[in-house]
Amino acid sequence: MDGAESLRVKRRSALHRINVLTNSVFVEMFGSPVSNTKGWPVDSLTALGSLERGVSKHRPRNDPVLLGGNWPLVQTGDVAGSNGYVDNFSATYSDEGLAQSRLWPSGTLCITIAANIAKTAILTFDACFPDSVVGFTARFESATEYVRGCLNFLQPILEMQASESAQKNINLKVLRGIEIPIPPISLMDAYAKRVGEINELMQVGRHQLGVLDTLFASLQQRVFRGEL
Repeated sequence: MDGAESLRVKRRSALHRINVLTNSVFVEMFGSPVSNTKGWPVDSLTALGSLERGVSKHRPRNDPVLLGGNWPLVQTGDVAGSNGYVDNFSATYSDEGLAQSRLWPSGTLCITIAANIAKTAILTFDACFPDSVVGFTARFESATEYVRGCLNFLQPILEMQASESAQKNINLKVLRGIEIPIPPISLMDAYAKRVGEINELMQVGRHQLGVLDTLFASLQQRVFRGEL
């Protein structure tokens, strides 16, 4: 039991280090997007793509007729709770739900603007999301990873600046006005490639952790039954 738990702890630690590696690679290649330490030209997010809010026209939003179908519905918690990539969802739309919403393609960058402020994740499947999430559609593929990297550094600042009413929120105008460094496209391409390699390591690590978790649960059951 102790050996299995030790392996789980080490695997979680390794996954955390791999996750931190992405930010380290970003700073190595681009410098800090907050202070623009490498002196890149600066422009708004819209220089790299378009920003549009998700759509949820029907009221009430939780009307049962809208829910329970085959169309993935990604919400702020799904984005905030991800590891940078939305690979699961907690709700679905019916055909009626889809008709009053919008289906965003895989690869869209989701940015939360209510409750969870400026949390980001990239869709790995086509999905709908409500107007508490903004979709960023990049002008070229590698810009998606670059913008996600920038916003990871800017998120604490945006959260501090968020107005508070019933809950914290920022609006689409604020997002469109955010200025970020704009490095050469070739460098963004190279960054996206390195992030892809890191993600492959993460997937292997998560699989190994899942195997260890299953083993640990099995050992716990055997101890409980007095077999060990």
